[in-house]
Amino acid sequence: MLNDLSLVERGLAAYGVPLADRHPDVKEMAKGQTLRVRLADDGTIDDVERIGETGNGAVWTLRDGQHNGFPGLKTDAGLLPLNGQARKTHEQAWSADKSSAARRRELERLVAASGPPRLQNEAWPKPGHRKRIAERFEQLRPLAADPLAASVPACMERFLQGLPAFLPNLAEALFKKLADGDDGWLDIVQAALTGPVPLVIDVAMDDFTLDASDPRQIAAVSAALSRPTGTNGDDAAPPGFCALSGRKTALHRGNFPQPNLPALGQSYIFARNGDIPSLARYGRAGSASFPLAADLAPRLNAVFGVLTAPDAKGQTWRLIPPETGDKSDLLIVSLPAVAGKPVADALAGDSREEDVDEETDGADTIGGMDLLRELASRVIAHSHGEDRHGHAESGMTVLILRAVDPANRKAIYHRQTDAQALFDAAERWKAATANVPDGIVFPVPVKGRRVPVPRGPSYVAPLSITRLSRMQFVNGGRRRLSVAGTPAGEAFELFLGNGAVKRRARTLLRLLLRRHAALLGGLAAARSKGIDHLKDFDPKADLRRDALRSVTWIGVLLHQLGRPKEDYMASTAASTAFRLGQLLAGADTLHIGYCADLRSGDVPPSLIGNAVLTIAGNRPQRALAILQSRLKPYLAWARREEYLEKRTRELWVEKPASESQKLSEAQKRNLRLYWAIRKGAASASRLTGLVGDLLKEDLGKRPDDEFKAELLLGYLAGLPRPAGEKPGTSGTANDNTETDPNGETAS
Repeated sequence: MLNDLSLVERGLAAYGVPLADRHPDVKEMAKGQTLRVRLADDGTIDDVERIGETGNGAVWTLRDGQHNGFPGLKTDAGLLPLNGQARKTHEQAWSADKSSAARRRELERLVAASGPPRLQNEAWPKPGHRKRIAERFEQLRPLAADPLAASVPACMERFLQGLPAFLPNLAEALFKKLADGDDGWLDIVQAALTGPVPLVIDVAMDDFTLDASDPRQIAAVSAALSRPTGTNGDDAAPPGFCALSGRKTALHRGNFPQPNLPALGQSYIFARNGDIPSLARYGRAGSASFPLAADLAPRLNAVFGVLTAPDAKGQTWRLIPPETGDKSDLLIVSLPAVAGKPVADALAGDSREEDVDEETDGADTIGGMDLLRELASRVIAHSHGEDRHGHAESGMTVLILRAVDPANRKAIYHRQTDAQALFDAAERWKAATANVPDGIVFPVPVKGRRVPVPRGPSYVAPLSITRLSRMQFVNGGRRRLSVAGTPAGEAFELFLGNGAVKRRARTLLRLLLRRHAALLGGLAAARSKGIDHLKDFDPKADLRRDALRSVTWIGVLLHQLGRPKEDYMASTAASTAFRLGQLLAGADTLHIGYCADLRSGDVPPSLIGNAVLTIAGNRPQRALAILQSRLKPYLAWARREEYLEKRTRELWVEKPASESQKLSEAQKRNLRLYWAIRKGAASASRLTGLVGDLLKEDLGKRPDDEFKAELLLGYLAGLPRPAGEKPGTSGTANDNTETDPNGETAS
């Protein structure tokens, strides 16, 4: 991880991003509610305050790894001496009535029944902990001359001075807070009296300019801790060569920095345990195994502080799913030439139609790639201007970190790319994500709309394939199984176009087809049957959203394999698979129209086109022969033009004269039958022409994965709408809307 951080640090430094030196012993407090104890100059308790949240950099502390914390530390037991029975009685009463009045009475009873607070003077803090606080005080004593930082050594001195009576005094201070009648103190007082509680030691509010626990103290504290400890500097480490910079300088000693990273928690930027033989085969452990400049260690730690700050979420970091397991990986993106833009979201985020509101109308955008193209073009323009510096840091760094085990974090992927390569990749991705037929549409619920809205394939980000590829759809596409997916590093290499792109794209295409073909085929068949069947197949609409993303990814991979839609959708031999898929979709539409007329809309579970979809992906010639035989009675039905014209006139329902009037259920059913018959009859003539064209093609060759993918896309797109025909007025297979007399369009 040190090498990866070093490259990012150089990039940030090249663009003047401030990296505050942070000593490795300066840590963040854990998240949660904490007591701030303010001490007077004689060491007695001046006041006690509640801190609602100490995490996310709100409060700092010094620690040796996980030990000897100060000014943040924790009591080792409750302040009241409770035996087992007293504790059980209290817990029952505390849980039985949760009203503020009842809990206040219970705490008052507990205090009265428990006697004086226990004296932990000799046991807390432990002697080693006290000694460490005293050593820190000597290191930080020079800060007393700085008006802004003087509170830090002062709080240490006051704490050590007041230790003989600190805990009893704390208990008395909490009793007083309880007596003041503020119900906000009930929970934290109960926690302190009955068990360990975190504390932050500070000085009296009016004694100094800044609190000791103020995050603005970190720079001064870090600088003081980094000074040589000897009188003449003779206790400092002897100079050596830094393994990262090559400089001969004072080397870092002791533990490496341990930043608190999103999802990963506290993580050493470098760790080598001497108790593990394989890690200490050269007789070196800890900092001795990797010589690092003393002034560089805190700067590397500061890189995490800058890039993983809470307000930088989506810009320079975000959590991403791993290829297996439930624990998220941490994606860190550094593009120092431009700042404040959601670069991490552009690489790993997807469009989410369920979050779209009525105003945006759910319009899909490719804003992620537009953003990357814009940012890359800015960097390119800057690098060729008067301030041209020519550094590799002018590009983008992508780093993915993973918690391998509770004590081990690893960089599982690291890539640097220059601005021109990023711009070119974004251009290619924009074209690749548009490589899908226009006719693939599913109705999707949208906020603010009474009826579902037709949606086409979604924009997909390069790293979104990890989550999508982890889904294997079974039970005809209705149910997901979690399986191992594609690593994010593989996806990013595909995005950049590095290495064996076609081999990588072909492998990923085969994986998606095996895992998602059932979903795509099942949804397409359910959509053909009507909105009620589609809702039954996918009641929450989440399968439709996954399907639309999967379709886009299939288009991306076909584009990477040199199969643009202009080729696979053309009426030539190169489009055999796509046209065969359209034929199967048209056969389903014809079958549904037949059932609407002769079976009163009762559609069988398997449609004739969907039934041979799998066969068509493996033996297209055989599938065409089966379909040609099965279509005969349905084509004969469609040729009865006079009968069908009369039948549809009987089913047609005129639009009500008033908007307040609604259709009855019988009228709605008649309209559904009307449109099904119209669509089925209209598809018959084009099916005959398609069958004739495909019989002329060479279908004997064993299909490859590209053939199967294009077959699925054709089946999803259906027969094209004739030129000039409006949606909702034809019998085309891909016309998935029904226009009712109320003027509303329901999918």
